[in-house]
Amino acid sequence: MIQINDLAVVHEAADIGDNCIIGPFCTVAANTKIGADTVLRSHVVVEPYTTIGKNCDVFPFVTLGIQSQDQKYISGTVTHTRVGNRNVIREFVSIHSGTEEGSVTTIGDDCALLAHAHIAHNCTVGDHVILSHGAVLAGHVIIGDYVNIGGLSAIHQFCHVGRVAMIAGMCRAIQDVLPFTIAEGTPAHMRVINKVGMERAGYSSAEISEVRRAFRILFLREMRLEEAVARIEDEFPKSPNIRLMIEAVNSSQRGLARPESATFEINVADDL
Repeated sequence: MIQINDLAVVHEAADIGDNCIIGPFCTVAANTKIGADTVLRSHVVVEPYTTIGKNCDVFPFVTLGIQSQDQKYISGTVTHTRVGNRNVIREFVSIHSGTEEGSVTTIGDDCALLAHAHIAHNCTVGDHVILSHGAVLAGHVIIGDYVNIGGLSAIHQFCHVGRVAMIAGMCRAIQDVLPFTIAEGTPAHMRVINKVGMERAGYSSAEISEVRRAFRILFLREMRLEEAVARIEDEFPKSPNIRLMIEAVNSSQRGLARPESATFEINVADDL
């Protein structure tokens, strides 16, 4: 049974799934779809061409699919926002729609978007992502699965943050962060691999060791990046995790948030 509070405004053209709860002072526009068992607690705004998946919990004062703030946005352009399943979206989170006609902002499944987080136009956010309090993504940012972004951090437009990476609190990330790494600072630089994050995501000790060795070859050896990439391709020809890192290096357009030698941390328990 669908429960819609008398103080909510839900357009007749909205598609509301079974067992949804829409609390007081929520507004749900036309051309929207909300999956079964999703809860909009109160004061939630769902704008046109927004899709929300199943079993989401949306807290007060959230705006979903609101018009892009991009100055290139043309009034009347139809753009989209897609939010996956089982997401927790806390107070005052804002997720903006795309900018260009037909473009989309996408959030995956099982994410936790904490209070005051912001996801700008045309971002792609993977599954199992955590955006901590006040973390913000500029336009066209791509965030991989199992990424953890610390509180009050800001990610520059068009940056890529790879799978199982972590951005420390209060970072200013202006270049790409490779999969499986931790970046911190202003501007952010990769420092170590995200061992704890990899363990929590189910990676084996052998896989973690491979990634650590590859990371050291990329950034600790006296060789050009191209040479380092060739070296790890030769050393780990069958590793899907190393292939993911290599693809991130080769596809980077903003450059890499390379470690600073003065602050690079080495886990001496792991020898090369």
